[in-house]
Amino acid sequence: MIPSRQALSIFGAITILANQALAGSLVMQYWGQNSANGASTQKPLASYCDGSADVIIMSFLYQFNLGGLPVLNLANACTEFYPGTQQLNYINSSILFNPDIKTCQSKGVKILLSLGGASGAYGFQSDDQGTAFAQTLWNLFGKGTASNRPFQDAVLDGFDLDIEGGGSTGYATLVTSLRTLFNSDSSKTYMITAAPQCPFPDAMLGSVINAVGFDVINVQFYNNYCSPTSSNFNFNAWDAWAKSTSPNKNVQIFLTVPGSPSAAGSGYVPFVQLSSIVKSVASQYSSYGGVSVWDASQSYSNTEVSPDFAHALAQLVHGTSVTSPGGNSPTTIPVPTTTPTNTQSASTAPTSSPSPPATGPLTGTCVTNGQSCSTTGQLTCSGSGYGLCSNGKWSVQNCPPNTQCFATTDSSSVYCGAATGTSTCSNAIGIKGNPSGSSGVSVPKPYTSGQVSAQVSVASSNTSNFTFVINARRLNTMPFGSNIVVKFNISPGLNITEVENGVFQQTGSLVSIQINNTEKQSMAIVFSVSGTLSNTVFVAPIPSTMTFQT
Repeated sequence: MIPSRQALSIFGAITILANQALAGSLVMQYWGQNSANGASTQKPLASYCDGSADVIIMSFLYQFNLGGLPVLNLANACTEFYPGTQQLNYINSSILFNPDIKTCQSKGVKILLSLGGASGAYGFQSDDQGTAFAQTLWNLFGKGTASNRPFQDAVLDGFDLDIEGGGSTGYATLVTSLRTLFNSDSSKTYMITAAPQCPFPDAMLGSVINAVGFDVINVQFYNNYCSPTSSNFNFNAWDAWAKSTSPNKNVQIFLTVPGSPSAAGSGYVPFVQLSSIVKSVASQYSSYGGVSVWDASQSYSNTEVSPDFAHALAQLVHGTSVTSPGGNSPTTIPVPTTTPTNTQSASTAPTSSPSPPATGPLTGTCVTNGQSCSTTGQLTCSGSGYGLCSNGKWSVQNCPPNTQCFATTDSSSVYCGAATGTSTCSNAIGIKGNPSGSSGVSVPKPYTSGQVSAQVSVASSNTSNFTFVINARRLNTMPFGSNIVVKFNISPGLNITEVENGVFQQTGSLVSIQINNTEKQSMAIVFSVSGTLSNTVFVAPIPSTMTFQT
């Protein structure tokens, strides 16, 4: 998940008691990184066990398999070190984690620990290392024994894999080994969850979730082109995976969203829109299990809706019915049911994603030259090209070579970018879940090298300004350092004006950006780039021109 500015991350997973039916679908809150970054925006853990969350995911165990003990970082929740070491002293911290965990558990709230996150350094070189680390986790946080357990005798309810970088080696073996250890303790039911990013398949966890069963998949629908308001929203792909490929056919898919506009680089959904999307997803997809949020410091501080985003979301989500997942083996409880407004059985659920709200200029049709339009300057995709409304009529134009038209992640406009697959017009009617008016399987093309995978998503664009987000992840266990240089080419007529957490130099079409990584070590980086354009439509950087140095 995406971190706070204090300790990045982009999100994880969840857990609940097996075969325990709750009165609604579930809400999970990430806690521990204080991503709102205020002096009082992150409160003690037990403060959030107030009925608005069914699962709280402590984050993150952000350094592991580097020799010695793994390192836990909970931002301002603990700042005290053991004398002469860099090991945080959670046992004697002024915040009492042991009683807080037990208090939450006594209220039926499950407490998980998330491994990974965007910041830090972690990963395995072999399956044997994954097996050994499972025993370390069990001894430190499960029912095992160790002399330096951070939360003393408090036993967590499971683990979440928020693996943002470092590759997939060892994680399937880690999960299998944890299941074996869980089976040795009949006093509670443990869970294992994962938090892949929404582009399918996920670059880090795709092969892992195909190999071993998870109880919940918290898909991060932000900082990417597949956000809930985008025409590329792909909950349908994850639902299909859950039913056809997942080793656990009863796995539940959670919609993971930012808790406020500042919680992510892109992808925040205003509550009114989110309400419509949640109801639509819950009614269409039997794999839907609820909503997870990055993070509690953001959602409780967000007063866009009364009394705050966290409580309003709980009321919204708990209004739909779903059976709780869980299990020391992947759960085999019946497939959860929902209470749709349009009655549909799981067997007849549509395969397309629910349509984003009808906002902005996207008309849901493939326009043609000379067809009437109402708003001068309006843009819409028409097949692989785009239409511009000029003097009351559509003018359809081609995107530059090797690019095609996509909607921005907020669906307010369109841009041209490199693609995998092709889009064609679907006669005169747009495809449901793809209001750009194009059909076919086409998504923005990622950048991939031997060491880095990156995705460009265009958050917003019009005929004069643009903002796009670069989401880059390490493919090996060597993290990004304190300074990261990113270079790429841009099209004529584009001028960079601002880079989040960085400085830039533009010489003609070549852009060089230096990112100041305040985390010093990160497995992933996410930053936004803004600028102006003199062309009709924004053309995103071509992935083949992109390089990363650290």
